Amino acid sequence: MTRSNNLFTKILKDFLPTDLNTKYFDFKEQEYSTTQFCESLLTQLTLSYDNCTYYREKLCPKFNFSIPDELSMDNLQDIPYIPSSIYKKSGLHTLELLKVPLDEIALFSCSSSTSGNPSIVPRTIEDFDQIQYNSIKCFTDFFRWNELKENNKKPLVFNFSPGRFLMAMMARKNVSDFPYKRKTRYFTACMNKPWEFFGHEEYLVKGKLLKTLKAIITTLSIKGGFVLDVSKMLKMIRRVKKTGFWKTMEVSKMIFGGSPLLMNNMFDNRLLKEKMFYDLDGLGFVGCGGGGWEGVKGEAKMDAVNKSEFIGKYEKVFNIKSKDIADIYAFTEGPTLFGGHWSKKYQDFLLHCPHTSRILVRDIKNFEVVGEGEEGLLEVITPYGVNGSVNQAVIVDDIVELISKHKCPECGYQGATFRILGRLKNLQGKSCSSLFDWVY
Repeated sequence: MTRSNNLFTKILKDFLPTDLNTKYFDFKEQEYSTTQFCESLLTQLTLSYDNCTYYREKLCPKFNFSIPDELSMDNLQDIPYIPSSIYKKSGLHTLELLKVPLDEIALFSCSSSTSGNPSIVPRTIEDFDQIQYNSIKCFTDFFRWNELKENNKKPLVFNFSPGRFLMAMMARKNVSDFPYKRKTRYFTACMNKPWEFFGHEEYLVKGKLLKTLKAIITTLSIKGGFVLDVSKMLKMIRRVKKTGFWKTMEVSKMIFGGSPLLMNNMFDNRLLKEKMFYDLDGLGFVGCGGGGWEGVKGEAKMDAVNKSEFIGKYEKVFNIKSKDIADIYAFTEGPTLFGGHWSKKYQDFLLHCPHTSRILVRDIKNFEVVGEGEEGLLEVITPYGVNGSVNQAVIVDDIVELISKHKCPECGYQGATFRILGRLKNLQGKSCSSLFDWVY
């Protein structure tokens, strides 16, 4: 157990069963047939209707929707959906969206919002179980999870993120006036967690005591008290290149994970300036996650990241080719992780819908479902991992292009394929929820 885990255990609680730390390490894909998906979704719709007053009395009438006897894929577009922004702290509606008693909520997931207005989503233990499955499924399909343990070798992960202990403290600060802040954690911490038990995970965003004290004195904030410990990362890379080990662990792969915004900052402000190059071909892999391509992520505000140039920087500095660079798209309000690979044709990451979810893309003006090659707002539908709240159908602020409804044209991955074009509020100065006449 790492020092970070010891701190987490002593000072904060995880509130989740310890078996979730390693439950899906020997990953076996579960079957989610179309029939099962529809039956499970109908169950969740019924639970929402029976147990949530908001859903029954306000949302369903708004969509002129009644619970059907049966559900098929042709009916998905008729299901009531909610905007992700309805979970924002300022709206004070999180607890009105529950569909189980409050004592069944294990933890609240929080988004890392720069505006001080994060989303807060209630989740049961079963929801976190599903999120762990979804995470390892995504890591398996796009981050080569099953290949990372070779005999006694394990992966060394450089995570461009604070550790889970620090993130828990930041989350509590971010929702300081929420009555259940003690049981609130960043959503991304749940995705980071498995790597701590799978190999060695080095969180690169670290708090420095003197910098933190200076930040508190000069700005009345701890915001300036963090550093990106690139020097430690380079030391570890050199050690592994020379010996094949980090401390007593034989290393199978070195993975660069987490915020592309911070990765890009590393290249521009350190490695390229100082002309530092390391050949990690065959040894290195990049797994971006958590978003931030547009230049904003959590407390970090920087220039937007040009994805094509970003790919080129990894090849120039570390000799890691585009085939070894993947991305994850996810949002706090839903349990789904969408993995993606780099497309030379689109000069972008093509993202893939897993078998636990379905997506619709809705026209920005009339909210009708669009077809392949068209763009609109992303709606994600899933009956799995949504036991705690009515988030089985969520529409988000991201504008996407629907590449394919059924299969990726480049890698053949089964399921809908899309790419992110931008955010609605960046293009129109408004959010998704402002386009709707919501009862709130």
